[in-house]
Amino acid sequence: MKKFTLNLDAAVVILLLFLTAFGLNLYQYGKYQELKDENFRLQLQGLEDRMNLDSMELALKRLNKALAAKEAAE
Repeated sequence: MKKFTLNLDAAVVILLLFLTAFGLNLYQYGKYQELKDENFRLQLQGLEDRMNLDSMELALKRLNKALAAKEAAE
């Protein structure tokens, strides 16, 4: 009877360790998914910001050319 009780205790401890490890893995996976989604969003935001900056630079160059042409005509 004593041997069975010790084995049952060991099984309970192993089960608790397994459930704890599984729970921690689920928590880490959730955090990983959040960080992956945030990274993707930030990459898209960086791309959008770069495109906006390039567009603004081209508009400034075009306006500077128009201003220079207007000043030369005067």
